[in-house]
Amino acid sequence: MTLKLRQAVVRRGGFRLAADFELAMEGVTVVFGPSGSGKSSLLSAIAGLHKLETGAITFNGRVLEDVRNRLRVPSHERGIGLVFQDARLFPHLSVKGNLDYAENRRPAARNAPIVIEISRRLQIESLLNRRVRNLSGGEKTRVALARAIVSAPELLLLDEPFSALDGLRRREFLVLLRELSHEQNLPMVVVTHQIDDAAEMASQVVMVRDGRVVAHGSAADVMAQPEFTALLDRRDLGVRLPASAISARNTEGVWVRADSVLIASEEPRGISARHIWRGKVASIVRETAGSVLVSLATEAGYIFARITPEALSDLGLQEGQAAWAVVKAHAL
Repeated sequence: MTLKLRQAVVRRGGFRLAADFELAMEGVTVVFGPSGSGKSSLLSAIAGLHKLETGAITFNGRVLEDVRNRLRVPSHERGIGLVFQDARLFPHLSVKGNLDYAENRRPAARNAPIVIEISRRLQIESLLNRRVRNLSGGEKTRVALARAIVSAPELLLLDEPFSALDGLRRREFLVLLRELSHEQNLPMVVVTHQIDDAAEMASQVVMVRDGRVVAHGSAADVMAQPEFTALLDRRDLGVRLPASAISARNTEGVWVRADSVLIASEEPRGISARHIWRGKVASIVRETAGSVLVSLATEAGYIFARITPEALSDLGLQEGQAAWAVVKAHAL
């Protein structure tokens, strides 16, 4: 399945979004960018909730919208599911009523997941007879996702689905999305501005900034670009390590912040840290805040570490010198 946006422009009030890209829809694609950059507008355009001003959208070989040829498929005929940040369930129905609505309206030609099985996977079996007005924010999110999956879409769009979740529940939901995408053979496009979520979920990334899609491609490629790290707050500056580098399961990768990395000028011995990579100092940059940002080229990829000027002096670090990056397990 391939999603194409060709010279697509959509306006919402005074805001203008321009997108021109093509991606094979496999697994989870993350739309990443700062607040107000146009992430939600991109999803709305793909779903057909907002008309294009110019350009065209094609999904899976089917033209969904083409302004020049005056063609536009209504949103309800696109075969695309959309889960909003605020869930938007039917308040007058029970949880089961919301699921039944989706089940009754899905196209007969599409194979659909079993409602009970999806309810079990999303841990909403005990909620089926409850009115949605009595649900918590996290429960509403899970019900909205279940309703979307039951409708058997060809593509599922999720706008900030983790906003009502935190801690362990957030992590469980993130893993569950990836599993459902694989099990249901259902490509997903997920909007988030949280770097940890993006690094863990994304097989592909669409980067949005100031109303423009400025990069797209594999998560490994896009998240390694300087333009990507330029979008991050100082505290989030870091690198994405692939799951293989840390022997992790149920994740695509992990974001390692520069503040979480220690540097050793000699090979560390007798310490509790499990993740140690040997490398060479690739660059040393003095930051305006007074700290020093060191980049190490290691077998796991480039790793950033933020240290003090005093530490730089004590270690005697220079470009080209051998050094070791040390990361505690809790940072991953």
